[in-house]
Amino acid sequence: MEPPSTFIPSLTILLLLISNCHSAIVRYNLTIAYHEGWPDGVKVSHILGVNGQSPGPTIEANVGDTLEISVTNAIQDGQNTTIHWHGIHHKGSIFEDGASMITQCPIPAGASQLYKFQAAQAGTFWYHSHSHSQYTEGLFGPLIIHGQPETYEYDGEATLTVSDWYHHTAHENENWYLSQRAFGQPPKADAVLVNGMGRYPCPSALLQNLTCQSRRQLRPVIRVERGKTYRIRLINSGSRINFNFSIAEHSLRTIEVDGIDVANPPTVNLAAITPGQRYSFLVKCNENSTDGARYIIRTTARTEDIIDIPETTGIRNINQYSEALMPNLQAVLECTDQDLSGMKGRVEMKTEMGAWLSSPFDVISTEPGPIVLNEMDLRPLHDGPAPENVDERIVIEATFMEEEETDIRRPNFNYTTFRLPNDKPLLYSVIEGESFTNEMLSVNVRNGSVVELIINSPFAGGHPFHIHGHHFWVVGLGKEWEGNYDPAKHNLTMNGVKRDTMFVQSMSWGVIRFVADNPGVWLFHCHVDWHNVGGMVLAIVEGAEVLRNNLEIPEESLRVCRLH
Repeated sequence: MEPPSTFIPSLTILLLLISNCHSAIVRYNLTIAYHEGWPDGVKVSHILGVNGQSPGPTIEANVGDTLEISVTNAIQDGQNTTIHWHGIHHKGSIFEDGASMITQCPIPAGASQLYKFQAAQAGTFWYHSHSHSQYTEGLFGPLIIHGQPETYEYDGEATLTVSDWYHHTAHENENWYLSQRAFGQPPKADAVLVNGMGRYPCPSALLQNLTCQSRRQLRPVIRVERGKTYRIRLINSGSRINFNFSIAEHSLRTIEVDGIDVANPPTVNLAAITPGQRYSFLVKCNENSTDGARYIIRTTARTEDIIDIPETTGIRNINQYSEALMPNLQAVLECTDQDLSGMKGRVEMKTEMGAWLSSPFDVISTEPGPIVLNEMDLRPLHDGPAPENVDERIVIEATFMEEEETDIRRPNFNYTTFRLPNDKPLLYSVIEGESFTNEMLSVNVRNGSVVELIINSPFAGGHPFHIHGHHFWVVGLGKEWEGNYDPAKHNLTMNGVKRDTMFVQSMSWGVIRFVADNPGVWLFHCHVDWHNVGGMVLAIVEGAEVLRNNLEIPEESLRVCRLH
């Protein structure tokens, strides 16, 4: 998305070597504000960008570096905001997690906050707002931490974000969703984007009196050198939609999942990715490619995962033109004989007009059948299998119910809608020995314990569940429409994938295990952002005694709270 012509970028990156081991302080300045643009060819003024762009600038560091990121809230209508660093554990820096009213007070309009934490984990991460539904308006960006050295060798890399996009503002969507009119049905997206670019049918836009120009419908082009290997980092930064990812006539060697290096990387040609998840693939131009050959990178929205209330209920979505969504989004892999050895790190990324293929599914009949990535085949390289013995077992259900006092249908866990406090962050309350209200659904776990979390999903519609402050082993996943987890019928495996965001299918279940080795207050929530905003949230209070006895609230955190 192009920034307005009057915008002066404020991003600064200063690398200061501070020790013999070459660790560095890496500084970024991020300014959050609305700007105009044409994400899918439709002109809008509610792109909530970072430094005038969406996705925001890529933040990069090496393992061992210290990140110092100044975030300025310049949102024009006075909203509060925070930034969450998705996938970062924040050991020793738990006040930097960025969850509004969980670990910090939000940043008020006109104010700034300095986030400071160590880049202790290599991999593909991302940052996004954790306040209301702001990231649905584009407030997100990649966060890349490079290993020293990287586990797998490659000659260059590129990052692709896939996301959904709404022509209504986040305020409009959120107010509709949290009302009786929605009956728990999230807003439907108007378009899907790759790196903030996509397409929308201009005739449908004209029916809604929207300004639409097909020449504004762009797609990214990744330019690579034949004979060399490249890392493609893929981030689903969307709020609701799952995607299929593939590159025509090319294989994908899967080397990373959610910041975890993979042992014995499988080679596939099709991968599904849900909101919050990340993958890295090694890609090399195929042997039959020629100089200038181009191949379609397919990022296809999986619309079958979007289960809405039947039309017979009379519920009308706020987006009454949802059939206009064009699910088959494309980028381009361009192979060249040009020597690109002088390009260090990130590969050349260009944009061009779409020239979209007309086939509704963009299928090339000469290609072999898909080899689909099975996440349970991805073993963590460094961490080994999940612990065999469990110290604490927690069972929760992903539920929906109509609140008696409002008749608003809301998502929740265990029929309890999570509501944020309005006086101080939950982490402050734990440190000060105060208890939570019943509406702040929480569980306490002992420091150092092995925790098993069983998630049942008895309602229609899948859920991508994300945990803060940890990665977990997925030790069991049910099949769609299978019912709740039953230890007498369902076997678990200790050799499952390790990640921080898992997808539990419709009317099914998932089981995870993690080691509670990071005292703090950490959220476990659905990463369908509307479900998160609606209340499908659990606060995990880990090592409360350690927090009360050993933790002091840092001055920067107190300063931001005093601004309110």
